[in-house]
Amino acid sequence: MYAIRKQRGLTFISWLVILIVAGFLAMVGIKITPVYLDHFAVKATLASVKQEPFAARKPVRELRTMIMKRLDINSIRHVKKDHISIKRASGDTTINIAYEVRRPIVANISLVMTFNETVELIAN
Repeated sequence: MYAIRKQRGLTFISWLVILIVAGFLAMVGIKITPVYLDHFAVKATLASVKQEPFAARKPVRELRTMIMKRLDINSIRHVKKDHISIKRASGDTTINIAYEVRRPIVANISLVMTFNETVELIAN
């Protein structure tokens, strides 16, 4: 009976540790959420290019410009022209966007997120 009365919950230090861990996870979540939202916009851009009529027949330069304009409209600043790779083979066109984003967390600790999306355009 005495042992049950003595155990009344977490100590102040335990609560402090839990709050510190929860705060750190919330901070990381706040920092990476915009990056993933931007990545979903990149995927939507590739999907819209795939739905574009006769996109596989367009010149590579025009495809790259079209993608960059759509990314600029969505305010995607992580993807540069160098990150877009367009390859043609036997009438099909493959567009690949590969990039990485670094977000500083604390001091010299950073989170690195790498993304690689590919879409294949089939000639009509």
